[in-house]
Amino acid sequence: MSDAQEPHDMYDPSIPLLTDILVSGDPARARSAPPLALSVAEQPAVAATAAFMDSGAGEYEADALVERLRGRCLTWLAGDGRSVVESRCRAALNEHSDWLVGQITREVGLALETELAGWVRDAMRDEAASRAGRPPSTGV
Repeated sequence: MSDAQEPHDMYDPSIPLLTDILVSGDPARARSAPPLALSVAEQPAVAATAAFMDSGAGEYEADALVERLRGRCLTWLAGDGRSVVESRCRAALNEHSDWLVGQITREVGLALETELAGWVRDAMRDEAASRAGRPPSTGV
């Protein structure tokens, strides 16, 4: 076997694996228990959870939880949520209006720039003609 490690053999101990038991708040104890081993205190809780889920009561509880959350969401949207939505819509509308005003101003400015040059040329030509005693041009 060579001294070079294969990529799948590389192990960084700072990255927890799915089989590691992590202990919240104490990094020194993060890998203290063997993988998938449950303490004596945890076994009854796990068994009770499994029995609860097997009994079908979990589906009923999930439906009740969904209904409660739906009710809370609708209540929030009818109350405080409405003002949040309105303020965000107002801000988006103002932002879009500012962008639109900028675009229109730019386009009108460009159109006026070309028209203004023609208007000044025509006015200077008419003024020169009137000083020379000729009638002004018709512009066509």
